[in-house]
Amino acid sequence: MGANFYFDEMLPTVGPEAPGIANPQRQLELFTHGGKICLRIGAVNCENSGTNRYTVELSPDVAAELASALKLLAEA
Repeated sequence: MGANFYFDEMLPTVGPEAPGIANPQRQLELFTHGGKICLRIGAVNCENSGTNRYTVELSPDVAAELASALKLLAEA
């Protein structure tokens, strides 16, 4: 069973999480694996490192709610 990635980008993070680092970023991944929807956030300025990543499983209902909330924020 392989993972299917739908989003995999380095995005800006907030300064307080990365004191003293100019332009800090975190890798954000949204993927499916084994029929599960997963959201993973990486460590500051570590792209594709495979370490210090935090993954949560999203139920279809929660994924839909997250997508709806992001759409509302984008329209604001």
